[in-house]
Amino acid sequence: MPVNLTRILQGCAVCLCSLFSQADTILLQQASGLLKQAETLETDSVSVFGNANQLMQQIKTLRADQRNFAGTEQEPRLVQIADVLNDQRQQLQQLGSRLRQHSADLKTQGKALLKDGFLQVWPDRIRLTNTMHLRSDPQPVMAHNTQVRSVHPTMLNRMDSGPDIQQPEDMTMAMPAMGGQQAPEDLDISTFQASRQLHYFAHIEPLDGQGIPLNTIHQWTLWLTDDQGNPVTQARINITGHMPGHVHGLPTQPQVTDELSPGEYRVEGIKFQMTGWWVMQFDVQHADKQDTLTFNLAL
Repeated sequence: MPVNLTRILQGCAVCLCSLFSQADTILLQQASGLLKQAETLETDSVSVFGNANQLMQQIKTLRADQRNFAGTEQEPRLVQIADVLNDQRQQLQQLGSRLRQHSADLKTQGKALLKDGFLQVWPDRIRLTNTMHLRSDPQPVMAHNTQVRSVHPTMLNRMDSGPDIQQPEDMTMAMPAMGGQQAPEDLDISTFQASRQLHYFAHIEPLDGQGIPLNTIHQWTLWLTDDQGNPVTQARINITGHMPGHVHGLPTQPQVTDELSPGEYRVEGIKFQMTGWWVMQFDVQHADKQDTLTFNLAL
């Protein structure tokens, strides 16, 4: 039987492509495993702390009974039971703390692998490997073209006329304070994130790979994979953004307008009119899986 050399070479090429594809996604698969372990440990820690709290309630009841039966034959027995339960409670709290710390450690390792994994899959496309930042272009810190969701009557005309109270002369603030929520010190502002239910992994960056312009409509690139590191194609994505503690969201409605390559999406219509803590949310629907990706920005 004659040997079909062309078919053999084609088969070898397919095998090599498959091997390279698996090698490209191995880090994201490892990240997925670590993040899922971290989630399981966090759930276990919550259960353990819950059991410790239940024991605390029992101990409080026993301590109350102990006071009621002070000086009687029942008192020593009540003291003994309460002490035993308290020892168990302390052990459970220590176990819960260890589980939570282990979960945090695994999550940190998994998040680090997310970044390395995306750079492995898209080595020539991803340019931003640090956090998002504002461009150094001089711009006003706030624009007034926000989409106001609700305003309390006491805030009407506040930004035009200033506060309606007399400020002491020794105050250094010459403008009304905004009621925005301060960003936590440990806020995760990484551009590489996992979705809430760990169905998807994603990375975002400005289309030009540079900083974010204030008060300017610009574009982003979104890279999206599943939990095995495979690019997610033809996903339906809804995008929203807001500032925690403020009464407004984005002044625009960002939209995915194009899929540049498998798993690589162009996002248009993004504009930030204020500096501060922004939360960007990407609701992703693909096949039968719906999940949400959240990115924190400190601009």
